[in-house]
Amino acid sequence: MDKRIALSIMVLLGLVGCASPNVSEQTLMGASEPDAKIIDRAMYLRGDFSLWDAEGIYQLKPQGNGTYTVRARFMSPGKVYEFKIADEAWSQGYNCGYRYTSAITLVKPQPADCNTIYNYFSFTPDKKGWYRITLDYRDANNPMVIVQRD
Repeated sequence: MDKRIALSIMVLLGLVGCASPNVSEQTLMGASEPDAKIIDRAMYLRGDFSLWDAEGIYQLKPQGNGTYTVRARFMSPGKVYEFKIADEAWSQGYNCGYRYTSAITLVKPQPADCNTIYNYFSFTPDKKGWYRITLDYRDANNPMVIVQRD
């Protein structure tokens, strides 16, 4: 059976109801373009450094390939910074914290759960400076968060 027909039948039968609501229709229909998965609202890096507010300076920018990035300046080496990636309203499906463990290591992708309330990530920089935080949403069922020195 053609993949598109099978997916269409699954959607009609409600079997894909667990798919994240922020995945575009293109994705459900099996589009293979690298930017097929689109988050349909502004997402923010929110943490103790922003008083957990959704501030414009911490809005993630789409990279056109299912990834979203933002830069943050962490000025206290050895300090544990706590954060999540979420929309303005902390909406279900758009409230991304850790899936298994909170500690993030540089350049090591950490699985995220975008339906969590309390699971915030923690990152302890060894040097002060700019860091790039990336939400990799190419697989909407298994999003990843990555921190890199910028």
